[in-house]
Amino acid sequence: MKITNFSQIQSNSVNTTNHTNKKKDNQTHSTEAYIPTTKSTQSDDLLWNYTPHEVGKPATIKTASMGLNNLAKPDWDVIPTKWKPVPPQDELIAQIKETVTRNILDGKSTPTRQVSIFLAQYISPVSPDREALHQQAMKAIKKFEAEEKEKATPLGELSLVTYLNNMDFGIEKNIAMSADGVIKPAINSLGGYDYEVVVGGQTLLTSTNGHWDYVMTPAEQQKRDEFYKIYWSFVDQARNELKNLSNQQE
Repeated sequence: MKITNFSQIQSNSVNTTNHTNKKKDNQTHSTEAYIPTTKSTQSDDLLWNYTPHEVGKPATIKTASMGLNNLAKPDWDVIPTKWKPVPPQDELIAQIKETVTRNILDGKSTPTRQVSIFLAQYISPVSPDREALHQQAMKAIKKFEAEEKEKATPLGELSLVTYLNNMDFGIEKNIAMSADGVIKPAINSLGGYDYEVVVGGQTLLTSTNGHWDYVMTPAEQQKRDEFYKIYWSFVDQARNELKNLSNQQE
């Protein structure tokens, strides 16, 4: 929302869904001019206590510029992508069985990361080219972050109206990436940005506090279900084998 005068800030309630509180909201966001008093100076720092004339002046409050976090390189060992070098399916299944059986007979569970690696290898033949998509997305993200860094001027150098317009109430615009692809930025808990890479309405890559992850397509979900059926069947076989060995030793 573009702010052009102070009354817009005071008279409009943002995202109000409770109609029973409408009267109360209107009373809270009054448009009465601020009259300075000598009782307390603490409330003078609040936005709602600025007059329309004061809002247009440069603010005296200083804040740090928004930090832009560095995105880590995706861990392609656990992220499925087209063209990933993987063994033939029968060899991969044999590797899964061998690893699961060995770990259970040794009294251990298969490490989560190893399972994730097997999963990524198993479903990659039906995956989109996330690696190429990531390269394309990073070009757009670097341009976006460079532009954001230029706009991240300390508040003390801006009028409050200009500052609030730049903030746009936390709503970020999508970054165009291709004819059917966009990147959705969102400010994260570290004060930087995280991103959601969407192609054809399907989210394929996401970042959380700078670390990349992926969202499966329907085809990948089917392969995932196949994988876990195979994986847990090997777990059950290995546990039965271990149980039989224990019975023989008694």
